[in-house]
Amino acid sequence: MTGFLTELGKKVAERWVALLVLPGLVFTAVATMAIILGQRHWADAGLLWRKLIELTAAAGGQQQADLVRTAVLLVVLLVASSAVGFVARSLGTPVEYLLAGRWPAVARPLTTALTERRRRAWNRLRQDYHNAEADGDHARLGELAELRNAVALTEPRRPTWTGDRLHAPATRVRKQYGLDLGAAWPRLWLLLPDSAREPLTESRQRFDEATALGGWAALYAALGVVWWPSAVIGLCAGLVAWRRARAAAGVYAELVEATVDVYLDDLLERFDDETRPIRPGRGKTISERFRKST
Repeated sequence: MTGFLTELGKKVAERWVALLVLPGLVFTAVATMAIILGQRHWADAGLLWRKLIELTAAAGGQQQADLVRTAVLLVVLLVASSAVGFVARSLGTPVEYLLAGRWPAVARPLTTALTERRRRAWNRLRQDYHNAEADGDHARLGELAELRNAVALTEPRRPTWTGDRLHAPATRVRKQYGLDLGAAWPRLWLLLPDSAREPLTESRQRFDEATALGGWAALYAALGVVWWPSAVIGLCAGLVAWRRARAAAGVYAELVEATVDVYLDDLLERFDDETRPIRPGRGKTISERFRKST
């Protein structure tokens, strides 16, 4: 047990350093540079060097006082870095809401306009697909399906691609099996073996890491008020976070839907007395059971 706790402590410490301290140290260094240089002298390397020399010289003096000062400085730096890391990761939730199209009521006109724009594009491409299918133009079906799915897998209900992609499994599972995925998922999760849980957990972690990067992007962008190059860093980090979150959302949603396809038999076998094959009525039956008539 002692060895297990020691190893667990090492892993927690490593993760804490990797996720909070190191990124926080980088941000603290950039913030210090921003405060020293400001907007007027944003690229004055000589000024930055002189200020660092002055700080180093000010730290001189008696050896004992110097050690105490250094220790205090390291503690303050560690605390500041950790605090900044916590703030950045807490901003990951608003970033997730932004990417998923879960916007506040004040943005409802924009939400409605963007959703309707995406819905019109999707319906137009779906109609083109049906027309090609009716005309027997099978050569274009793959291309048209790809274009339609690039907008959304199902009729758009969110203002963003990521929001619709995360919502698509619930819509497709309900249409195919008549199953309420929100009500069934906790039960299905308990039935999954570790080999099925691990890819889901890893893909979700990748999405969370992407939104956390978005939180860092927001902090760097805010620091641009003091030193404009930081805003450029924030913009670049934001673009990377958007691309990573989009890719991770696609993988995660695909795995959720695939999990239902593969393990739904086990769920129905556990909670329903009817026999196979799976029919939409069976999904509706156990969905009502999971909702407990609420």
